[in-house]
Formats: sequence, C-alpha cells, structure tokens
Amino acid sequence: RFRWREVEPEERWQEASRQVQDAYMNEGYIYAQVRPVIERVRVGPDSTPTVNLRWDIEERTPAIVNRVDIVGNDVTIESCIRDQVLMLPGDVFNRDALMRSYQGISQMGFFENPLPEPGTQQANEQGDINIVFRVQERKTGNVNFGASVGQGTGVGGFIGFDQPNLFGRCKRGTLQWQFGRYINDFNLSYTDPRIRDTRVSGTVTAYHTRSRFTVGDLGRTTRAGGQVRFGFPVPGSRWTRLFLDYAGETVKYGEEGLTSQIGCGSGEQCFRSSVGVTVDRDTRIDMPFPSGGAHQSIAAQFNGGILGGTAAYQRYTGELRGYTTLATFGGSRPGSQQLKLVTGLTTKAGALFGNPGPFFIYQQFALGGVQYGEMLRGYEEFSITPLGYVAGTGTFRADTGSFGSAFLTTSAELGLRVSQQLYVSSFFDAGNVWARARDFNPTRLFRGAGFGVSMITPLGPLGLDLGYGFDRLDAAGRRAPGWQVHFKFGQFFLIGS
Repeated sequence: RFRWREVEPEERWQEASRQVQDAYMNEGYIYAQVRPVIERVRVGPDSTPTVNLRWDIEERTPAIVNRVDIVGNDVTIESCIRDQVLMLPGDVFNRDALMRSYQGISQMGFFENPLPEPGTQQANEQGDINIVFRVQERKTGNVNFGASVGQGTGVGGFIGFDQPNLFGRCKRGTLQWQFGRYINDFNLSYTDPRIRDTRVSGTVTAYHTRSRFTVGDLGRTTRAGGQVRFGFPVPGSRWTRLFLDYAGETVKYGEEGLTSQIGCGSGEQCFRSSVGVTVDRDTRIDMPFPSGGAHQSIAAQFNGGILGGTAAYQRYTGELRGYTTLATFGGSRPGSQQLKLVTGLTTKAGALFGNPGPFFIYQQFALGGVQYGEMLRGYEEFSITPLGYVAGTGTFRADTGSFGSAFLTTSAELGLRVSQQLYVSSFFDAGNVWARARDFNPTRLFRGAGFGVSMITPLGPLGLDLGYGFDRLDAAGRRAPGWQVHFKFGQFFLIGS
C-alpha cells in the first residue's frame, strides 16, 4: 500500500514486476504469468488517495531443457563449445545459466562478436524447450609484433605467434620472442584443455630469458628451463580446478648490480627443481577487465630436498579477487557494448620458509611500484623493505635487505569499463613486506591511492597510474606524502596482475 502522491509507483511497480518475472524464469517457470494489479482507493477521514498493489501469479509447469543446439561452428568442434554451456538436456531451464553460457561462448574469442541472442523454442506439448546458440567462426591465429618499453626493461620489441584454437579443438600454441637492449626472452608453450577428450588439461612450457633490470640496479639474469602442468576438475565445483606441476630451471647471474653478489656469477649456474600444487577457482566475466565474478587461488611450491637443486625451501601464495557491477549504461540486449561501473577488491599474500639461496631475487617478495615484485602504487620500486620505507632519496637501489619472506597487499578500486579495450579507475592500495613469516602484522601497512587507465592497443597492453603515497618519508624521517607516476607499455604489462 503506497500513498500515490509521495512515491513514483508506476516505474517502481513495473521494475518490481519484471524482477518477479525474472525470478520465476530463473527457476524454470518461463511460462509463468505475473499480472500486476493496481487498485486505487481512498482511505481515512480525509479520503487520502491510496493504491493497493498485488500480483496475480499463475506459475504453470516449469520448462525442462529438451535439447541444446549449436549452429554455425564450421571449424571449432562442438564438444569444445559445449564446455561453456551450463545447461544439459533434462535440466530445469534457468535464465541466469543461459546468459552465463552465452557469455562463456562469446569470451572464447573464436567467433564474431556480438553473438546473436540465444534462441529458445518450445519442443513439445509439455512445454519443454530447445536452446539454440548461433555462432560465426572468425580467424583466430595471429602474428603480432611491435615495440615495448619499461623502466626496468628498457626499449625493445616483440614478435610472436598465438593460435588459441589449434585444429579447431581449443588447443593453444604460443611462441613469443621479446628483444631489446635490456631483455632477450624466448617462450614456447602448448596447452590442451581436454587431453584425450577428458576434462584433464595439460600445459608444456619452455623458455630462455636474459634480462638486465635497470630498476633498482638489480643487474643481469639469464634463466632457462621449462614446466609441465596438469589440471584436474574438482568434483562438485564446475569453476574449480586442481593443478599439479613440475618445473626445472638453470640460472646464471651477471657481474653488475645486485646480481653480481650472488654465487651463480662468473659463468657458474644454479639449478632449481620444484613441484607445485594449486587450487584455483575462477568465475570472472568480461575479461580482460572483469565486471563480475571472483577469483580465488592458493598455491604451494616445494623446492629442493629429494628433488635436487641448489636451494631447499617452500613457497606459499594466495589470492582473492572479487568484482561487482554497480550500474550499467547503454544497450541491454546480449552482446551490446555497455558501459559498466565496476567495483573490485583484491587481496594477495605469500610466505616463504627455508633458504631460497641464489634465487631470492625472484622467489622472495619485493614491494613497491608496478615494474618488479608485488604492486603498491604511490611508491617507487624497492622503496619499501622489511625495515620500512627507504627515505631520503629519489633513487632506490635493490639490495639483499629489499626482499622479505612474507607480504600482504590489498586493493580496492572503482572503475568504468568503457569496452573490452578501455578501462579507467580510481584505486586505494595498502601493503607491506616482512623479513620472516612470523613477523607478519596486517595492522602495519603502507597506503596509496590514485587514478589509472588501461587499454589494449594494436602494439600490446598499455597502462598508466598516478598514485599518491600517504606514508612516504623525507630524509629526516618526517612524513612527506607525494605523487608517483607508474607507466607500462607492451608485452610486459599484464592485465589484472
């Protein structure tokens, strides 16, 4: 019951009626009739105009999925596409599952976008329905080349080949070569998401990379090795997978910067052998700039011991991400390019036990900036150490004391997803790094906030952040908050990292 003059009942009532209809459709009652009824009356001694609102609902029988058809896939095998479909024949129809299936097929990247809206057809007199997804194949393989630049890697270029749909079976092959004054990186990988038509996936990676990091005067590193990883579905959870992997690599360090102090210099090589276990759950949508869903990951890595190698240690990391769309602007039809106002929360943490030996520069944790180690905007690379903020200089050099065995970072952002290629945001970051895991103290964090823009360009991803560090200090140890520009361009910028 509402007072007619104090609210806007027509719009609110219509929206509420649509929500009730959608709720019934999500439970399979697509033939349900929801009839809004408005009764205008006058009540009280002063005959106040009032309305009584109610729904007359006829539920009818829920619709059962009779068949799911996929039309137009001339190259991609049908079983590969069906992995994205959340409804099977015999299931009760669910509109949310239908739209999530539509988004999954669209995000495969194998078909022209936007996809036609999925169709539904009555299959029989009992009201069962057939669902039809229509696709149009597109060319998926590509050769890319261009330029890249980063504070820690210098000016260079990249040449690569990427085919995400080898043989039309969703297998992925990638070859990437990045080169320049400070980097020479060769990477080759092959992924099969359905080994022998099972739900077990496999990835084989081989690499050889030589880097000279000018950021923090880190020095030169040459790494060569490979990894074999298998992924297994977790019973009862469609979005969760268990990964087992083995990796081995040799490392050689140069004779300049911090790496000159490590024992694997002067032609010597160190060897690292490890096995890893990862549990990963990912329900994000609208990648690479997600507008909904969540990502949780816990990983454990065991190095040395009976596996051999130069060092023995254990490394544990965890990550939690969540995204929600607060508002949408633009078309509401499936496949339309909507502007989305998105909020996101991210928390990452890690701990290392044992002695990483000569591998500490990339197995322990560094904090600050966006170029190396863990991200904390508003601060320069290596400016935050287990002993606190390095004050009194605008140039931060890396040393053994810059790395810790535990870290925590958290970030909140409010962004506008303009399209699949452009995203602008405001953010608040906080984090710290500790020398030992037992020193972990989540109440003592360095804070930063600012604004950023990310985009996908023909030459690769590009990102620019302007961060304000609240807890920076001057040479006298006094608070001196200030701004810091963070810039990445080319293959070195990882979306969502």
